[in-house]
Amino acid sequence: MGFLLLVLLFTVVPSGKAALTTPSLGLQQYSVGLTVNPDRSVRVGFNTSQTFPPQNVTGVLTPGYAIHSSSSFSQQSNAVVQTSTVRYQLPPSAVNIVNSISLTASQTRLTGQGSLTITTNVPTSTIIITYSTTPAQVQANAAATLYFSPTFFAGTFLANQTAFQAKWMSTFGNASWTSMIKSQIQNATKGVTVTTFSGSVTYPNTSSASVSISFVAQPTLSTADFVTVFESALTSGTTLPSTLDSIIRSALNLETGESLTLSYSSSTNTILLQSTTNYVSDLDAQVNSLKNQLFQFVFSLAPAGTVYPASVLFLNSTSVTVSGISTTSDLDLSAGTSQMTFKGLLIRPPTADSNTNFTIPKLFQLLGGVPAPKVNMTLVGGSNATYKVSIVVPAGTPAPSSTTANSATWTNLQNSTSLQAVRFTLVRLPASLLDILLSPTGVAIEAIAAAAIIAGVLLYMRKRRATPSLIPSTGSAPAPGLGPGPTPPTP
Repeated sequence: MGFLLLVLLFTVVPSGKAALTTPSLGLQQYSVGLTVNPDRSVRVGFNTSQTFPPQNVTGVLTPGYAIHSSSSFSQQSNAVVQTSTVRYQLPPSAVNIVNSISLTASQTRLTGQGSLTITTNVPTSTIIITYSTTPAQVQANAAATLYFSPTFFAGTFLANQTAFQAKWMSTFGNASWTSMIKSQIQNATKGVTVTTFSGSVTYPNTSSASVSISFVAQPTLSTADFVTVFESALTSGTTLPSTLDSIIRSALNLETGESLTLSYSSSTNTILLQSTTNYVSDLDAQVNSLKNQLFQFVFSLAPAGTVYPASVLFLNSTSVTVSGISTTSDLDLSAGTSQMTFKGLLIRPPTADSNTNFTIPKLFQLLGGVPAPKVNMTLVGGSNATYKVSIVVPAGTPAPSSTTANSATWTNLQNSTSLQAVRFTLVRLPASLLDILLSPTGVAIEAIAAAAIIAGVLLYMRKRRATPSLIPSTGSAPAPGLGPGPTPPTP
């Protein structure tokens, strides 16, 4: 989530230009759904399907085996929790080289640790990698027991001990080679110093080797951390303004913790990756606050009179709710197909006219400015306990391809801007008996009815006392009525 704001940061520039590129793909189909609610918020969802050149790797990416993934956010009492799953069912294989893979990792902001274990079958080998990170250091250690096989690894450095020793002495056994690798890493990262990159090997017998490799890196400047290194890489070594540094660090701190597991077993041929990420409980409020700070900073850099495109002004004036987002996707690299569903994003865009009869022109102008093929656009009228939203398509606006009681759909829409005049009108729902009783009018009616009942009772009592009894009196005892009863006789 922190990187959502970083993407926003480096796509909106002070000159007011926004860059957006789309990959060169085959057939692309988009379906967008906008649910407009009575409070003028809009719930956004879309489906996409794309085709691209097949990426067939025999035995790994065969037809009919897609990579499935899903992710969803949920608001909890003390956090917003994101759960994600990626699953890939590998096709059957005559030989399972890898027996199992197991990764467990946890992260709290910039501090984390993890362990990866890989076991192989032909020949049997075990690789264990552990790592840890802090704001100022990354450390990784790998240990492996490798078994040579002149049959399975013929012509490679794992064919026998002699071939392995020759390879080792030209790499980890060669100080010039390790120094070269360290320099390449440092030159590529600009700001990271590799303090340790070394390996050792022992040979328990002629058919195996036990290998150990260590790696440690830290920021070159003792006063820096990896956030500073990241910022420096983004700006090609230029020091980032303190305001942006604060926004980036705050964005990264939205994530309070993460746990991740990855597993694979040759018995099921399934790769499964699962992660749970916790964010601050007021994630939506903090995302909007950081968004506002970002735009304020961008606007402060612009010369007086700078004209920003409508998209920038729209994003600046629109609040977002991300704690209900969910996505699913299926990617078949062999067939060259991809499908994705996205829903749950709630935005509150600027509207025009009154609160009960409004349009959302800037939203449709923004959608119309996004490079995309023809889309299927569905507008849905939302509702609450009191109102429903009615969709009114005025003259001059393309007629929808189909409608229902609360929706309108345009297929193969050329440009979403053509819908900017569509009007959303609030219609009061029929009141239920409970609504009537709880309304101000209902309460007033209840009060009048109660007063009438009390007045009637009092009037009845007065008339009873003023009317003489029709039963002749046989004694001095008063006639039965609403007054006190006769005195009991004395025994």
